[in-house]
Amino acid sequence: MRKKGSVYHLVRIAVMTALLEAAKFALNSIANVELITLLLMTYTKVFGWKDSLKAALLFAAIETLWWGVSIWTITYFYIWPLLILLEHLLRNCQSRLLHACAAGIFGLLFGLFCSLPTLIMNGWNAAVAWWIAGIPYDLVHGISNFIIDLLLFEPCVKALRRLSASHRTDPETENA
Repeated sequence: MRKKGSVYHLVRIAVMTALLEAAKFALNSIANVELITLLLMTYTKVFGWKDSLKAALLFAAIETLWWGVSIWTITYFYIWPLLILLEHLLRNCQSRLLHACAAGIFGLLFGLFCSLPTLIMNGWNAAVAWWIAGIPYDLVHGISNFIIDLLLFEPCVKALRRLSASHRTDPETENA
């Protein structure tokens, strides 16, 4: 296995982050349907919470640089790490349904998590109003997360494990 901080390790985190950006961009036109939840849960299952956290924070930073500082870009710095923690707690779980439920519940609660900056800046009334106004979007988010995760989590984990295993040999010793 390669050392943390090796070129391979840094490139892997960069590719993970780039895939998050590409996935977000690809589904931008469909409100509240996203692959970020699936990808971060998959990354956490395969590569562990530390690498997933690095990719998530880089993703949040790139989003902030691209779109500017906003309530939703600020929330990315704590929402995605919260998802990574959830998947880390589920790391030994073999139930596809439990993973899909976790992704779905995360989507349903996304608006609640996003209302925290509004709570801090504008108080309870504004935060509750903001959250309630977004409930229809949270329903779409939760249902789509559940379906996407139920269908794609297991195949994505298997594919990433195969890719990761195929690149574990050290190129310096291969040619010796």
